[in-house]
Amino acid sequence: MDVAIRRSRVGVAVLVILGWVAVAHAEDAPPAPAGTRSLADTPVQLVLPPGHLLGDWLGARTWLEDHGVYPSVTFVTEALGNPTGGMQQGFRGASNLGLDLIVDLGKLYGPAGGSFEISFSERFGSSLSREDIGNVFTVQQVFGGQTYRLVNVAYKQELFADRVELRVGRIAAGDDFLVSPFNYVFVQNGFNGNPVGIFFNAPGMTAYPNATWGGLVKVRPTERMYVMGGAYNGDVSIRANKHHGADWSMDGPLFAIGEVGYQINGLPGDQGLLGNYKAGFWYDDHQYVDFNTVARGRTPDVPRGNWGFYGLFDQVLVRFGGPGSNRGFGITGSVLVSPDQSVSVMPFFGTAGLVASGVFASRPTDLVGLGVVYGRFSDDLQDSQRRARQSDPTVGIRRYETALELTYRFRFLKDSVYFAPDLQYIIRPGGTGRIADAFVVGFEAGINF
Repeated sequence: MDVAIRRSRVGVAVLVILGWVAVAHAEDAPPAPAGTRSLADTPVQLVLPPGHLLGDWLGARTWLEDHGVYPSVTFVTEALGNPTGGMQQGFRGASNLGLDLIVDLGKLYGPAGGSFEISFSERFGSSLSREDIGNVFTVQQVFGGQTYRLVNVAYKQELFADRVELRVGRIAAGDDFLVSPFNYVFVQNGFNGNPVGIFFNAPGMTAYPNATWGGLVKVRPTERMYVMGGAYNGDVSIRANKHHGADWSMDGPLFAIGEVGYQINGLPGDQGLLGNYKAGFWYDDHQYVDFNTVARGRTPDVPRGNWGFYGLFDQVLVRFGGPGSNRGFGITGSVLVSPDQSVSVMPFFGTAGLVASGVFASRPTDLVGLGVVYGRFSDDLQDSQRRARQSDPTVGIRRYETALELTYRFRFLKDSVYFAPDLQYIIRPGGTGRIADAFVVGFEAGINF
C-alpha cells in the first residue's frame, strides 16, 4: 500500500507540473473539464464552453493543441450555509481543483481517431449536508472524495468516421451515461453531474472524481441517434480516500449500463431548437440487504443483484435574439425507477428544471436555473423501520425528501470565470420528518485557467 501511495504521489506531481508549466507559458475551447462532456455545435446552445482566464498561455496552449495535447486546469469552490432549519446552523465550504490532459494520438503519429486521457482531482472542505442539515441530497456538488486522487486513465478510439467509439481504462460511468449539460448549471448534487437517485440503488455506479476499470462501446446508426453500453468493476472499496485512486484491483462485482439517445436539431445547418432525449437500463451484481427480512430477530437475507431504468431530456424552447444567438430558455428533467423495493433504497427519483441563458441582452452568456429534486424511499424499507421502532423509538421512518434550487451564474472575463449566488430549500431533510426544513444560501464560483 505504501508503494502504491508513493507512486500516486509521483503521478500527482507530474500532473501538477504539466498543468502549471502550461499556465506559466498562457481562445479556443479545449475538451471539457474532467467530469463534463463536450456539447454539440448547434444554433442554440444554452450551456456554452468556458473561455480561459490566462488566454493562450503566451502561445503555449495553441502550440500544445497543434501537437495534439489538450491540457485543462479548473477550480470550483462552493460556500453555503443554513441560517434556518436542519440539525443546527452552520456554514461550510468545499472545493475541487481539476487537472485534465487529453492527447490526440493521431496528431502525434499514432492511430487516427485514438486519444489518451489522464486526469487528477484535489478536493478539500466539509459538507453542510452531513454536518449541519442531515439531508440526503447534498447541497454541495463538489463535496465527496476529499483528498488528492488520480481519476481517469483511459484510451479512446473512434472508428468508421466517428460512427463507432471505444473507450477503455480507468473511467467513470457517470462521465458518459445519464448526462444532461443543463444539469451542470445547478449546485445541488441531486442535479449536478448525474441525477443522484441512481447512486442510492446501484453502488457500482461511478462518477467523477471516482473512476474504476471499465469499457464502453458507442455506436451511431444515424447522425441523430446513438446506442451505447458499458461494463465496469463495481467494487466500492477501491474508492476509499486512503487509496487516492491508486487501487487498481478488479474484484468486482459487475456493474453494467446501456443507453440510447436521440438528438433533435443538433446537426450543422439545422435551424430548429436543440433537444436531447435519452433512456437507459442498468444492472448491479452487488449483494443487497432484503428489507423484508430486517428487524425480524434473525440475520437479514442478502440476495444478489438489482436493476433499474431511467429517462432524461433537455429541450430548448425559446430563442432570444436573432440568428446565431445562444440566448434562450429551455427545460430539463429525469425519471429514475428501480422497481424492486425489497432492495432498492430509493425506487423512485425525479428532477425537473428550467434553464435560461442571456435573460438580459447586456449579459448574453449568464445562466439562470430553477429546479426541483424529489426522491421517495422504499415502502419495504419503511416497513422495516417501523418494525425496528418497536424496540427502539429513536428509529426514524424515511418517506421522501425534496430539494428546491434557484441559482444565477454571472460569467466574466470572456466566460473564463463565473460566480453563482445560490438559494436552496430542503423539504423533509433525511426523509423522516424529524429534522426541520432547511433554507440554504451561498454561492459557487469557478475558474477555467
